[in-house]
Amino acid sequence: MSHHSKKNHSHEKDPQDSNAEKCAPVESKASTPNGKIEVSAQEYEDLKRKVAELEGLRQKFLLAAADYENAKKRNARDKEDFIKFSQERILRDLLPVLDNFERAVSHANTASANASAYEDLRQNLKTVISGVERVQKQLNDILKTHGLKRIDTAAQAFNPHFHEVVAHVPEEGKEDQIVDELEPGFMLHDRLLRAAKVRVRVSPQPKASASEEKQEEIT
Repeated sequence: MSHHSKKNHSHEKDPQDSNAEKCAPVESKASTPNGKIEVSAQEYEDLKRKVAELEGLRQKFLLAAADYENAKKRNARDKEDFIKFSQERILRDLLPVLDNFERAVSHANTASANASAYEDLRQNLKTVISGVERVQKQLNDILKTHGLKRIDTAAQAFNPHFHEVVAHVPEEGKEDQIVDELEPGFMLHDRLLRAAKVRVRVSPQPKASASEEKQEEIT
């Protein structure tokens, strides 16, 4: 009876041995003794397809990077050309003004050389002045079509956004009124290109009374 009990006890498994068997590493069926991994034909074909897709994406990325660099260089050249030739239109429009100036100067020199009396010189001067005035109007019209506008100062109140005070004129009248313009100002479209230099009226200092003047002399 005692011997049978010992025999049964020898066939019982230790729980720790059971856990050890569960935790023991199981060799992969795809592993070979030399450490290489074997895959099925389908898995191999899938891997080849994924590698081909990645290679295609890499080529697309390289092409996109090259296109980006080319576009950046092209934009830089376009910007440089735009800055270089941005005044082309206005300069082309100004060429007739230069032509008229040359004609006026040439005509004045020829007329002066052929003038034989004071009256001829006076008439020649009037002709030159008239020609210069026409050229000036032509120039102003061209600049106006390109957005240049002269700032009006006649009978205007001083505005620090458009006017620059050069001097103050003490006199009777409305204060901060522009008295005269020393240099014209211009707007380019809606942007200030140059402020007009003006003289502005201020109230004159009140004259001292006779008693105040006498008091000043005593002190």
